Amino acid sequence: MKQRIFCQRDCPDACSLIPTGLMIRGDPNHSVTRGFTCPKALKFPQYYKSERRVLYPHIRSGNEFKRVSWNEALSIIASKIKEVIKEHGSEEILVFNYSGNTGLISYNYPLRLFYAINATRIEYTVCDEAGKLALELHYGMGYGAFPDDLERAKLVVIWGANIASSSIHAYKIVSDLKARGVPIWVIDPRRTRTSLLGRHVRPKPGTDAVLAAGISWYIINEFGPDEEFISEYTVGYDRYRDLISKYDPETVQKITKVTKEDLRELAQDYSSFKPSVTYIGIGMQKTEYGAEAVRVISLIPALVGVHRGFFLSNSSRDFDTAYLQGRNLGHDRRVNMVEVPRLLAKGRFKLIYIYGSNPALSLPRADLFRKGMMREDLFSVVHEIVWTETAELADVVLPATSMLEQEDLVASWWHPYLGYSSPVMEPLGESRPNWWVTQKLAEKLDLKVPELKEDPRNVMSEVLRRSKMISISLDELRGKGYVRLSYPPKDDYQTPSGKIEFLSRKAGEIGYSPLPRIGWDEWPEGYPYKLLTSSVPEITSTQDLMPMDLLKRDNIHVSREDAESLGIRDGCLLLIRSSEGSEAIAVAEVDESLPPGIIWARRSARFIKGSVNDLLTDKTQEIVGGSTFNSNYVSIELIDPPDEQWAVPFIT
Repeated sequence: MKQRIFCQRDCPDACSLIPTGLMIRGDPNHSVTRGFTCPKALKFPQYYKSERRVLYPHIRSGNEFKRVSWNEALSIIASKIKEVIKEHGSEEILVFNYSGNTGLISYNYPLRLFYAINATRIEYTVCDEAGKLALELHYGMGYGAFPDDLERAKLVVIWGANIASSSIHAYKIVSDLKARGVPIWVIDPRRTRTSLLGRHVRPKPGTDAVLAAGISWYIINEFGPDEEFISEYTVGYDRYRDLISKYDPETVQKITKVTKEDLRELAQDYSSFKPSVTYIGIGMQKTEYGAEAVRVISLIPALVGVHRGFFLSNSSRDFDTAYLQGRNLGHDRRVNMVEVPRLLAKGRFKLIYIYGSNPALSLPRADLFRKGMMREDLFSVVHEIVWTETAELADVVLPATSMLEQEDLVASWWHPYLGYSSPVMEPLGESRPNWWVTQKLAEKLDLKVPELKEDPRNVMSEVLRRSKMISISLDELRGKGYVRLSYPPKDDYQTPSGKIEFLSRKAGEIGYSPLPRIGWDEWPEGYPYKLLTSSVPEITSTQDLMPMDLLKRDNIHVSREDAESLGIRDGCLLLIRSSEGSEAIAVAEVDESLPPGIIWARRSARFIKGSVNDLLTDKTQEIVGGSTFNSNYVSIELIDPPDEQWAVPFIT
C-alpha cells in the first residue's frame, strides 16, 4: 500500500500528499492535486516537529503547567465530569470541536462520549452552514459545480473569494481558462491576486444580494431568461420575477456602487456564455444578509438555463454522521457556537472539552471566550497538537496526534473524492488520537456502551458500507488511495416539487421567507469603517504558526485614502473600537488594494493587543443562526506617540 496523506486542514482542495523523506509533495496522480500543493502543506513536517508541539499530558499548576501521566490526567478529567454531572447536570458540560482536523473519525468519533453523557454540543454555524441551507432551500441538496465542471466553463464568476489564497487548484484552473480566452469576472471589494484574473467589480461590502438582484433584473428584462428551462425545471418563477422587478439598475447602482454598465455587461455574459460557474466565497455569506445573497446568486444560473452553475460547498454527502457521532446514545442538545464566548463569559457551563479548534483566537468576540476560560468555576480540557492560545488557558492539556500520525477518511467540500489517509510517522511523545482519548475516558467513567469501544477502522468500514455514493470496501480504498463519490445528476433536484424552487416550499415550512429577503448592510453612526477578514496563503486561520511566527504581530490594513485623511503612516499604532464595545491595538499598514471605508486583516490575526476576532460581531443571521463575521463596524484612532503600555502579550 502506497503511503499517502489527505490534507485534513479546513480547505476545499483536500490535497493528496506524498511523503518523500523529510518532505511532502503534491500527488501527481490525484485528479485535483496534480502534483502541487500550497505553502502550508509543504511545511507540515517542520510544523509538527516544532518546539510548539504538545508531547505529554499536562495539568495547570498556578500559572504554569506540570507534566503528568495519561492515567493521572484522564482520572482528573473523569472525576471532574462526574462532579459536574452530579452537582450541575450534564447540560453544563460543553464539547467544542471544529475543523482543525476534518477527518471523518477525528472530527466525529469523540462526540460519541459526549452524547453518552448527555453533554451539550455546538451547532457549526461559524462558517458555511447558512449558505449551505440557503442552497438547499431552492435546490434540495446543496452540491453544485465540481472541478471538472469549472474546467469546462465558458464563463467564470468568482464572487467574494480570493482563490489565490483559499483554493490554489481552483486558481490554476481559472488561470488556464483565462489563457484560453474564457471571460472571467471577479466580484470583491479588495484588489487581490485573484482579481487580476479578469474584470474586477468592487461592490460596497454587504450589498451582494442587491447586486445579484440587479444582474437578474437585466437577464429578465433585457436579455431574456431561458423560458424553456424555466418551464421544465423550475417552479415559482413569476413570484421571483416580481421580487426582482423592484431592483432596477438605478436602485442597484445607488446601493452597491456598481455601475449600470458593469451590471448589464455581466448579465449579458451570463446570458451568452454557457455553461457558467459562479464560485461563491464562504466569507461573502458571513454577513447580515449573506445567506440571502447566496440564494439570489445561486438562482442566476437557473434564469439562463444552467443546472447547478454555482459552487459554495459540495459537502452534501450521505455519510451516516448520526452513526459516526453516536447520536442514538443520548440527548441532541446544542448551542450556537457563535454564542459560546458570550455564554462562557456570563458563567454558563462548568466544564468544556475542546478538540480540533482554537476558539480563544478564532471565534467572534474571542475576548469574551478568553474571559470565560479564566473563570475559577470553569474546568477546561484541550486536546491539541501544539500549544495554542486556547491550550495555554486550559486546566488540562492533552497531546494529540497530527494528520501525519494517524489514519482517517477525508472528503473535500469542493472536489468529489474521498481519500484514505495513512500514518506516515510514529506519534511524537505520548500523542494519542481523538478517538483513543474518549475511549479511555469512557472506561474511567465506567460507561458500558459498546459504541464507545468500537474500533475506528470498523467505523470506517461501516460508513463506507452504508453510503450509496461509494461501492468500495475499506481494504480496497486503502489500496487504491481514493475514490470518486457518486453524486446525483446535476438536473436532479431534491426539493418538494422535484424542481428548482424560485419560491421555496421548504423555506416556508421551517419559518423562513419562501423568496429571498434582499437586504444590505447599513453602517451604524459613529463607526465609519467596515472591518473585513479573509485568508492568506501562508497559514490556515490560527494553524501552521512556527515558534518564530509567535514573536510577530499582524498589521491592520488601511486604504490609502483613509490613511491620508487621518494622518496614518505605515507603523503607526491604531486603537480600533468595535460598535459592540471591544477594542484592539494594532500596527497600521497602508494598503493600496482597499477602497475607502474598509480596513482589513488576515483571518484570526494577532495584534499588539488583542486579536481581530475580538472585534468581530457575534450577531447572527436569520437563516440557521449563521455568523456575520464580515458585518463589523469600527472606529479607528491614531495613537501618537505610541504608548509603551501596549507592548504586552495579546492575551490579557
